[in-house]
Amino acid sequence: MLRRTSMLLVISILTLALAACGPDRNENKGTNTGKNDGQSTNTEATKPEELMIWANEAEKEIQAVREITEKFTQETGVKVKVVPVNAREQAKSFSLDGPNGIGPDLWWATHNSMGKNVLQGLAEPFTLDEEVLKNYSEDTIKAVTQQGKIYNLPMVVETAVLYYNKELIPEAPETWADLEKFSDSFNNAAQKKYGFILDGINFYYANMFLQGNGSYVFGYDETNGYDASDIGLNNEGAIQGAKLIQSWFQKGYIPQSITTDIMDGLFKQGTVGAVVSVPAALNNYKESLGDKLGVVPLPKMENGNRPPSFLGIKGWVLSPFSKNKEWAQKLAIYMTNEQSLEKYFEISGEIPATLSGLGSDKITSHPYYSAVAEQVKSATPTPNNPEISQTWEPMKNALIFISQGDDAKEVLDEAVAQIKEQIAINQSKK
Repeated sequence: MLRRTSMLLVISILTLALAACGPDRNENKGTNTGKNDGQSTNTEATKPEELMIWANEAEKEIQAVREITEKFTQETGVKVKVVPVNAREQAKSFSLDGPNGIGPDLWWATHNSMGKNVLQGLAEPFTLDEEVLKNYSEDTIKAVTQQGKIYNLPMVVETAVLYYNKELIPEAPETWADLEKFSDSFNNAAQKKYGFILDGINFYYANMFLQGNGSYVFGYDETNGYDASDIGLNNEGAIQGAKLIQSWFQKGYIPQSITTDIMDGLFKQGTVGAVVSVPAALNNYKESLGDKLGVVPLPKMENGNRPPSFLGIKGWVLSPFSKNKEWAQKLAIYMTNEQSLEKYFEISGEIPATLSGLGSDKITSHPYYSAVAEQVKSATPTPNNPEISQTWEPMKNALIFISQGDDAKEVLDEAVAQIKEQIAINQSKK
């Protein structure tokens, strides 16, 4: 108990760098976008010579965005400057460049960062009509909505899937019990052989087993959104899910001190039957395993359901400091139309966020990406309220203790208490 308490006490209190006030903006501004083709019926907006956007610096993503925006320029006459910026650094950089008038008209962000971005005054709401909205799934729109306003135009989705080595596991595992059975005969820790591995101390992956048994991060209702005072990470479902993960460590299915890098290395060496990871890992695995690589949705739990993995949505944020908001919005809509997303998928391999994209033959018949599209049906969006940032570190430390055999209920109770304390501290700073 003292070991755990001491560790929790030294965790850094996460603080949100909240802006004292957001930029002045007319909430009624925006364009009635009409059809999802990048064109607008608003003839009053002055056409700019150039728009600037920040895209993630990954080579294939930059290539895809540049090809899409070149076509936009051909059709509209508006040039688009595409600047590569690491996705994880964009919010920080934009908080400086945006107010100084040197930032982009559109920038790239994950949906679960929206709460923080909105509080800091870094995002302008989109004004979208039904013709545009109906192209997206209800879950993706819900995930990018804050206080009834859409602050991120969805482009791609990602969620965890199961990668497996066909040479070791010829038939795709249907259930976690199948993987446990395989591990019983295959595992040999001395030879670093494991039937399956997942990063069980990473809340991103562990939460699917907590939530799959009845847990939840924050309470939610359609009217008010997420309720940070209602935390479900220590209820009976959470405890049951935590005990399942704990049993995998205790039985030696998952090695102690596991990290994603270690897991990736062992899987690529061919000594691990299956791993849980995100779509971005595909090319890395495929390079090492080639035709031996298989990809399927997550195996079903004892209750017959697939684990509800976190659903991540990445898309375009409209700058409140842009002098060309109407045309920036046109560009964002253009980049997320069916044709643009098909091009983006072909080049980058990222899964489109639109209904038409997820259901396209190119994805549903794909040997790898079809698994992601299928798992999306069971996934749930990561909460997008600012308080989500207060959960990651306490839950990671809780999962470390659980992996080492500590009482799951006691550990989760302490983690939730710390999350509530951190939320209270940050609210007092507003």
